[in-house]
Amino acid sequence: MMNFVAIDFETSYGHIPCSIGIIEFINGLPVNEYYSLIKPIDLKFNPINSRINGIFLDDVINEREFIEIWDEIKHFFHDKIIVAHNASTDISILEKTLDHYQILRPNFKSFCTLTIAKKVLNLDNYKLSSLAEYFSIEQDSYHNALEDAFVCGSVFTKFLDNSSLNDIEKRVEDKINKTKRNNFFVHDLVSKNKINYSGLDDECILISGKTFVVSGVFEIYSRDELKKAIEDNGGKVGSSISSKTDYVIAGD
Repeated sequence: MMNFVAIDFETSYGHIPCSIGIIEFINGLPVNEYYSLIKPIDLKFNPINSRINGIFLDDVINEREFIEIWDEIKHFFHDKIIVAHNASTDISILEKTLDHYQILRPNFKSFCTLTIAKKVLNLDNYKLSSLAEYFSIEQDSYHNALEDAFVCGSVFTKFLDNSSLNDIEKRVEDKINKTKRNNFFVHDLVSKNKINYSGLDDECILISGKTFVVSGVFEIYSRDELKKAIEDNGGKVGSSISSKTDYVIAGD
């Protein structure tokens, strides 16, 4: 079985990382792992992100910035196969952070377990937690970068158990979008069993330029916080559903 590296970032807001989890899989088994909190570039935190991933400013204020840990982790990336769930997001976070610090981007090939799952499975949704349940993979916590990297890598090994890498490549065109875009997505605003939504699965839906209607009561944050997060990232919030509404986010 091929060797690869599974990664996951958690962010303070947008594409700014506040933690990273990395697990190297050799012959289908997790062998080497790395986890670190990251001091964000500008120390800004979106309260919604913090409530989802459990990381707050006080947790990272004395941690190292990304540039200070890069020498410890760069060997995981150079000329490796990188696997992530919703890989376009994690790769974009990595590349934007490297660019910020003027670090040369490493060469690697990437695969997305979200994209693969949608091609080869028939499920109600394709969240990482749903794939973990489907493949009977234990997960102790959600939105922990190391835990999510482990589940992502374990899911990828399940795909490899049933298909060769060439078969996966033929069935899935996993091209990472290199164009500049807003990297704050609808799925970053939602947490399991906190917001009910339909039709999105785990798809990345760009907020920028879209019109939302927010209704109901949410358990972990107020509607005003949710509206502000949408507006801060280029979206519009309407007062009622109309022909101009792109998405409705409904609480209880």
